[in-house]
Parts: sequence; structure tokens; C-alpha cells
Amino acid sequence: MKRILTLFLFLSCIVALQAQVKFLSRFEVPGQPFDPVFEMMRIPDGLVSFRTYQERSFTKGKVFQFFISDLDLNTKGLIELTIRPGFEMVGYDIDEKYLFVLFSRGYNTNAEKYILQVNLETSQGFEFSAENLLNMELVEFLVQNRKAVFMGNAEGRPALQIFDLDDKSIHTVQGIYGNNTQVLQIRKIPELESLEVVLSRRGLYKNRETSIITFDMLGNLIREVKVDQFGNPGQEILEGLLLADQNYQQVMIGSFGLDGRNAYQGAYIMEINEFGEYGFKLYTLEDLPNFFNYLPEKQKNKRDQEVIRELGKSKIPVIRNTFSIRDVRETPDAYYLYFDQINIVSARGGRPGGVSPTNAYRYDRTTRMGYAPFYMDPLLSPIMPIQSFNMSNEYQYQSAHFIKVSKEGQVIWDNSATYKNFTTDYPEPFGEMAIVGDDLYHLYVDNNVIMASFFRNGEKKFDFLSFELELIDPGDRLKNTDGGTLRLVHWYDRYFILTGQQSIRFLNSSNREETRDVFFMSKILVDGDLYQPEKVRD
Repeated sequence: MKRILTLFLFLSCIVALQAQVKFLSRFEVPGQPFDPVFEMMRIPDGLVSFRTYQERSFTKGKVFQFFISDLDLNTKGLIELTIRPGFEMVGYDIDEKYLFVLFSRGYNTNAEKYILQVNLETSQGFEFSAENLLNMELVEFLVQNRKAVFMGNAEGRPALQIFDLDDKSIHTVQGIYGNNTQVLQIRKIPELESLEVVLSRRGLYKNRETSIITFDMLGNLIREVKVDQFGNPGQEILEGLLLADQNYQQVMIGSFGLDGRNAYQGAYIMEINEFGEYGFKLYTLEDLPNFFNYLPEKQKNKRDQEVIRELGKSKIPVIRNTFSIRDVRETPDAYYLYFDQINIVSARGGRPGGVSPTNAYRYDRTTRMGYAPFYMDPLLSPIMPIQSFNMSNEYQYQSAHFIKVSKEGQVIWDNSATYKNFTTDYPEPFGEMAIVGDDLYHLYVDNNVIMASFFRNGEKKFDFLSFELELIDPGDRLKNTDGGTLRLVHWYDRYFILTGQQSIRFLNSSNREETRDVFFMSKILVDGDLYQPEKVRD
């Protein structure tokens, strides 16, 4: 009897634990292993997912496939449009009711390109040739007000061009191309029909200057804010994420540290008013008492004492690893900041230098879910040769850090979660944050399981809990998951989307077991209220 009772209690604990992550709905596209995955973009009432596809028999040409899903992943099915032979998808964006996809013939900087416009209401496609562009290695492709924006590297220097889809005019934006210059971010401003560009330049004396420049859609300069005075002497901006404008007020948030050494010291919030005047709020380990909460108690106490000793010497404590801004969520009265602490080991030995060693350019992830362009994505790209990535860095993830800061500047709370030295050679952010009221969720996929942390009002309720992948149909059994294709992204509220490729066992109409290979999309609900602490479960 005791054994039965013990087993019942054990199973009850598992059910209570697993209930925190619920798989609500699922959509599948039949296929074969190693088929290309679908990219996703948010639309007002759901998602649009798309890819280029070539049947294995090669008797048919390559096609562009897409489908539109509602908030429950219901869809009317897969739609196909023909594309020009020999072309590959290298970029995409959404503008109003249209999906724009950039295709390139080959990988050379002067490769022929064209743009496919897909009407998401009628599912009709229309092609635009993209001609007379600069020969550049493409980094970003955006569309706003029927003007396509191409940003890339031309002869090792950044270049930005605006291409009018209707009259085919091209405007090369001045003030971008230059030595020792990097474009950190481009942001569309639809309400003002303009672009914001964040630039970082090295000056004559190797001092770094950050500029936030606003252009109209003809490439004319509207405003430039040069951030040439930052913090104490020797301190500089190491990373930055520019937020959406609010009543002509701009905010950029990121990490800062010592000039030229990539010695991270903390986080900053820069506010710019309508006159281009700016001010900073700096936050160091002195302001983040829970920074080391990801460590076991003994190690945490040791590191806390080291910080106290440094502060006693009037020194700013240094964060030992790369402190990379990943995401910012804004509410009417506060900012939620999400940083990752990463030990980056360069393939050439030692720590990498330069701006933002995790990724020099911040991609627009407002509508594009998990976007990374094909040219630098070794996990998703079907077109780039493997040898291109032989010199990739190794990223050893230490911890995720979350900070809630009021609009007045006070740190309301901070906390951290462990990655337990998760290691990858993938340079893009993979952790996802959701803010729901006073709750913060942090999720990512590792080794075919979902890892989750949950904070309420800054208090860590659980950390590093794992959840197995689930199927919706009770008659299905999971045979295999291709871990390299899995992608978990936040969708809205406390809902996430998990996509990837799987092999599923099922019984056919003759009650015989068969296997189907699919690309799948699963809608996931995360609910911290269902968590029961271990002592309570005992």
C-alpha cells in the first residue's frame, strides 16, 4: 500500500510540474527530413510562415510556399507561388498587408536580385526587379512605404540604399560609408516615414563615438545625435538597443564598460529629447544586488564580497564576461531589461575585440520572429558553404539577467537565472522573455527540452526547470526531433511558438503503425501559478 501511495504522490508531482507548460494547438506540414524550415512573421491576427521549397525529384521547379495562421494556428492551407530558377530567399519584411521577400541568384555581391510582393489578403504575388544597387554583402532588408532598404558592407564599409519599388529610383544614404564605422541598428518609423540608424565610429584617437541618425525615405538627413560624452573618462557604450520613439523622445539601452578593453561594467539608459539633448543613467553591480543569484549560495557570497571590496576601494566592479543586451520591454511606468552573460572564446584564441562581439548588428525582431539573415546563420542556411563557418566563435552562456527600472531611473528589482554553461557556436540570441503583469518568464530550448525560469515581482519562483516536448493528438508518438531545427519564440502575452521538424509514429486506418515526417508549429502556454515548490509537493 505504501508503494502505491508513494507512486501516486510521485506521479502527482510530475503532473503538477508539467502543467506549467501546456501545448495548446499544433499545425503540421508533411515533408521529409532536411526540408527547409519555415520563417515566421507576426501579422495583426496571427502569423504568416513561408519558405522556398524544391521537391527531391527535381522534376518541378523551386517554389515559394506560405500559409497564414490565426491565433489558434488554424490555417486554410499551404499556398505556392513560382519563383525564378536559381534564386534563393535572402531577406524579408512586412509592410502593411504585404509580405516582401528578397531573392538573389548566387552569393556574389553583384548577384542579380528581385523582390516578390505577396498580398496577404488575396495571396497574389508580384515581382519587382532590384537593379543598379551597390555591390554589397547584404546585412539587412526592410520595406517601408513601398521603399526597400538595403544595408550591407561594400569594400569593408557600411552602405545604405533606398530603392523605390514604383519608380525604381535609388538613393544612397550619405554619412554611413566610412572607415572604422559599424551600423548597430536600423529601425523603421512608419508614423514619420523615416529611418533611424545607430552608428558606431572609431575616431582618430581610437575613441568610440555613437551616433543616432534619422533619415527620410529619400535618404535626406533629418537629425543626428552624436554621443561623444559618456560616463567617466575611459568609459564607452559597448552595446545598444534603440527603442520605439515616444512623443519625439528616444531611448537607447545597453551595456557599457572600459574603452577598447571590452571590460563590461554594467547597463545604461540613454534618454534623448526632441532637441537632441541626451542624458545617461548608469547601473553597475552596486545597483544590482542579485546579479550573482544564478550561482550556488557559497559562490554567490564569495562574488558578493569581491564586489564589496572593489566598492570599498572606490572602484567600479568589472563583469567578467560579455554582458549582452538581448531584449527590452516597455510599460507605461518601467523598462524590463534582459541581458545575457556570455564567455566568448574566439576561434583565433582569446576574447574577441570590437563592438558587440555577440553580434554587431541588431536585427528588427518586432515582427520577424527569430530572424537572422542566411549569410551568417550556419544552423538555418541551406545555401552557404560549411567552410565559411570554420572560424566561428564559441559562446559559453553563464546566466540571464533581468532588471526592472522605473521611468524615473530607480532599479525596482533585479534577478538572474543560470544557463549552467550552455555552449553553442550560434551567435544570435535564443532566450525569449515574456512580461505578463508582475510576472516574467524566460524560456529557451536545449537538447530537445524547454528550459524555463519564472519570476514574480522580481522574486525567483523557479529556475532551470525542464519540460519535455509534447504532441496534441493522443494517438501520436514522438519518434525523433531534429534539435538543430527547433526554434522557440515569444508570441504574445504568456504564449510562445515552438517550431521544428519531427518524425511521428501513428496508426493508419488499417491499425498499422506508420511514420510521418513533418514541419510543426506548436502554441505553448506558460503558467507560473501552477508551480508548486518542492517543499509543498513533498
